[in-house]
Amino acid sequence: MRRSIGVAGTLWLTLVSGALAASDEPGRLPSDVVPSHYDLLISPDAQALTFTGRVKIDVTVRAPVRTITLNQKGLTLDSVSLDGRRPQSVTKDETAERASLLFAQSLPAGRHSLTIAYHGPIGQGTFGFFAMDYDSANGKRRTLATNFEPTGARMLLPCWDEPGRKATFSVTLDAPTDEMAVANMPVAAVTAAPAGGMKRVRFAATPPMSTYLLFLTEGDYERIHAPADGVDVGVVVKRGDTARAAYALDQARALLRYYDDWFGVRFPLPKLDLVAAPGQITGGSMENWGSIFYSQDHLLFDSADGTEADRQLVFLVVGHEMAHQWFGDLVTMAWWDNLWLNEGFARWMQTHAADALHPQWRTGLQAQSIFEGGKRADSKPSTHPILQPVASAAQAEEAFDEITYDKGAAVISMLEAFAGPDAFRDGVRRYMRAHAFGNSVDADLWSQVDTTSGKPVSAVEQDFVRQAGLPLIEVAAASGGASLSVGRFREDPAADPAAATPTWRIPLTVSAPPAPDLQAVLNVRATLENAVAAAPAAVFNAGATTYARVAYPPERVRALAGRFGALPAIDQLNLINDAWALGQAGYRPARDAAAYVSALPPTADLIVWRRATRLLVEIDQDHEPGDARETFRRFALAALAPVADRLGPDARPGEDGAASELRDALWQAQASFGDRAAIARARAVFASSAPGAASPELRRTALSVVGATADPATFDLLLARAKAASDPLERSRILEAMALVRDPALSSRFVAIALGPLAPAGTAPGLIEQAANVNPDAVWPVLLARADDPNLPIDAFVRPLLFSGVAGGSSRPERARELEAWAHSHVPADARRPVVAAVAQIGLNARIRAQAVRDIDAWVAERH
Repeated sequence: MRRSIGVAGTLWLTLVSGALAASDEPGRLPSDVVPSHYDLLISPDAQALTFTGRVKIDVTVRAPVRTITLNQKGLTLDSVSLDGRRPQSVTKDETAERASLLFAQSLPAGRHSLTIAYHGPIGQGTFGFFAMDYDSANGKRRTLATNFEPTGARMLLPCWDEPGRKATFSVTLDAPTDEMAVANMPVAAVTAAPAGGMKRVRFAATPPMSTYLLFLTEGDYERIHAPADGVDVGVVVKRGDTARAAYALDQARALLRYYDDWFGVRFPLPKLDLVAAPGQITGGSMENWGSIFYSQDHLLFDSADGTEADRQLVFLVVGHEMAHQWFGDLVTMAWWDNLWLNEGFARWMQTHAADALHPQWRTGLQAQSIFEGGKRADSKPSTHPILQPVASAAQAEEAFDEITYDKGAAVISMLEAFAGPDAFRDGVRRYMRAHAFGNSVDADLWSQVDTTSGKPVSAVEQDFVRQAGLPLIEVAAASGGASLSVGRFREDPAADPAAATPTWRIPLTVSAPPAPDLQAVLNVRATLENAVAAAPAAVFNAGATTYARVAYPPERVRALAGRFGALPAIDQLNLINDAWALGQAGYRPARDAAAYVSALPPTADLIVWRRATRLLVEIDQDHEPGDARETFRRFALAALAPVADRLGPDARPGEDGAASELRDALWQAQASFGDRAAIARARAVFASSAPGAASPELRRTALSVVGATADPATFDLLLARAKAASDPLERSRILEAMALVRDPALSSRFVAIALGPLAPAGTAPGLIEQAANVNPDAVWPVLLARADDPNLPIDAFVRPLLFSGVAGGSSRPERARELEAWAHSHVPADARRPVVAAVAQIGLNARIRAQAVRDIDAWVAERH
């Protein structure tokens, strides 16, 4: 790749390869110089997509040195001085994303002031410092914003861009006089900027924080706000969207009060803004301290066009990012290897807060899908310990995966159940008070929970966090009880058979009402001689709190299916998930999952039925076209008919909030199984233009069904509607429906649309992923052909995830070879974990079609 060399005065900038200074640990900057305060001025030219910056950094030199090394990426350093003295040379290493300042004489220990003037580009992805363009009632608009996690702050300013190098920040931003500027802290002063038509906005200084939490934005914004616990809580949206901001503001105020109490430490900043991007941002949403930045669908909600799913999504994402204001922002992991302390906890906390503030949603039950995501990732050869070594920026970016988020949340849920909710919360409170405004490692938290619970919580935590893998508990008959053995669950049991199986201390609950539950801690093997364990339909891992899969012998599967309707919803859900995973991998017959679904009564919890419905759709998609598929579809439609009749086609006053989401899933499933009435109804709702003719839920589902079943003429009609929509959220929803199209030729065509200017900023990766979920083999070649396009609207570190995800939906061996060839030339060797996962998934997909689907088809044929 060509790199330019800039010259400013007598300061020469050269490019070299290799490390510039010895680091204390691999991948980290030297610790001989540390920052304490940044005074930053940013002056953007939004039209030219460039900016100038000036930063004065107060640093402490711990021992005499001649060289100062700090991070930068893509910046041109125009002048550098330390206490008024210029360095002898400035050397940039763009590969390592560093600059090294060499001084003629050794710098004495003590405090110094480093000043750097520089300039750089404004990107058009959604990572670093970037622009987002959108249509508005007043024409084209452009918003500038930042999104830095994990290593993007170095794209805005030269800095020590590591989570453990906390410092305070004073930020000044030049913005057009008719636009709003927002940063982490409240505005302290506004003056005229040197450039005409611009204002200079200075913000109050922040508390000590990590660079990746720094935030600034300017745009045609409006803000609504209200107080909560002495904090000014605001929602910042593009002009005209304030009606869509009220719900988020209301929920954010409730969450702030809840978190102030639960964490035992009040939110320490004077204001908290929730800022909506005019599109999607890399990572979905970002927890910048005091100014959280959200993708539009994560924050905007209007009851006139929003669904129940939209409502709950906004709450969960707002809850997740606000939990970070304590777990991640107030107390930050010392290094990226402990990222799970941030993300696993926030993923867990979003459910905890929802169950507390909106118990009617039964979010804890819905969260089983999160835990299932962690289990799936942990069953592949690409898995890794939750606590993992991170030695480069690429590895830090790769750490944001299902193991960190979803397995992390599942393990925390297990540890809370083991410790007890009150003791767990009290341990978190002690941890927050002990490490506020500082950095920590995971042992700092779990040692506190050990103290408050009186249990060896940290010992269990170490087994699950420092080892990769998902435990498999196999249940067998034993005299007067059950024999349990613990192994490791793999999606491909034949892979690496000689590998050692980890040992875990596993808290487990066994239930067989009316007897009291049995509590046990397993290791490798145990015999439970107890009437509860002996019961034929006993549930091992009752309540689904244990991070493990459970495999039952055939006689126990039959007994459980026989009383399936009497089991708690959480156990029904967990049994279905385990049975399908075991059947896919070949540990047990896949028909066990079908038997459980068939035994689910129409009156079962709607959330369990939603999972069952989606499982039937997944199995259908795993079929090749033919008679067996048509037979399976008739079985699936018959299985869904009783619950569809129970729900009815339209919402009823006072119905369970889960009803609308299940109604949506049922309608889409019926259409995918070829039900002509379901398809005709969707087309009728879609064609109706009468105001209020259908609820937002019905209109949205009808749009999805029409998109999925579109022929070329309908596809063109949807495309025209997307082009006519000026609101980026409305346009996104139309494009999302088009992404569902089942016609492979139209899926191929859709890729160019998703990668083109019509798609709102930042939405291309999600749209392509949706299309690939339906037709991976149609999407892959079109995407691969654009791999080297310099204008590909996908941030560089997202590409390995997206390309791997698209190819991983296939069952064709050639896809694995093509993906590996692409990765060889496009992905650093230490960042190919998504590629390994995708190759394994392609193999699993082929085995599912060859074995699991055939077993289910045989079961269906036997019964019908």
